[in-house]
Amino acid sequence: MDNKYSVNKITILAICIIAVTFGLIASSFMLSRFMLKIQRTTEKSITVKGVAEKEITSDLAAFTVRVTVKSDKRPQGYTSLDNTVKVLQAKLDSLGFTENMRETANINCAEIYRTEKNVINGREVSHNVFDHYQLTYSVRIRTADVKLVEKNVLKLYELAARKIDVELTSPQYYISNPEQYKLELVDQASASATERAQIAAKQCGSRLGALMTARQGVIQINAVASNDTSDYGVYDTSCIQKVIRLVMTMEFELK
Repeated sequence: MDNKYSVNKITILAICIIAVTFGLIASSFMLSRFMLKIQRTTEKSITVKGVAEKEITSDLAAFTVRVTVKSDKRPQGYTSLDNTVKVLQAKLDSLGFTENMRETANINCAEIYRTEKNVINGREVSHNVFDHYQLTYSVRIRTADVKLVEKNVLKLYELAARKIDVELTSPQYYISNPEQYKLELVDQASASATERAQIAAKQCGSRLGALMTARQGVIQINAVASNDTSDYGVYDTSCIQKVIRLVMTMEFELK
């Protein structure tokens, strides 16, 4: 009885080993077929990039101008600032920056302190002492008349000749609706990518098949003769003339 039981046990064990071995062989075969399929798929496709560019002119401009006065007393400071603002507004009018172009005007009053040092009990001690009030008026100018800004913005510094403390931010030039160019650029970049793929496929002795994937890049808006890029997109506002750029990445099947 014991010998018969041992023989049956060995038989079952052998069957299990054979089954596991067959399973491993089958799994290995399936995996190799899968890897081969991936390799063949990779070999039968081509990925290319198509680029489209368009030179455009900014149609919106903005800058901020600030005037500052100083005063020992707050009430006199506001009076002085009011008179200075009137001079600034007259200058803006004379240069063509009309009232409807002005927005987000702000007034700020700050207390300015100076540091004084005294000797107390043989030790030098520093403490802050009120010096004066500094009042600032700032106004942002925004207009579609881009040439007006380009031509006249720096003339606001002529106020300095009247002993007015004036400060300007650099003008910023924008495209009011960059999305209007998107479809045109996508079409051109896609055509460019397709043409490149066809040439590459021909050189490899293949024919271009169906489009497998297409991915649109981020729109880049650069200054002319600049190739700056960013994963989040570049938007240069320092110049009026710009180049809007788009890249399409496309994968095609090869036959």
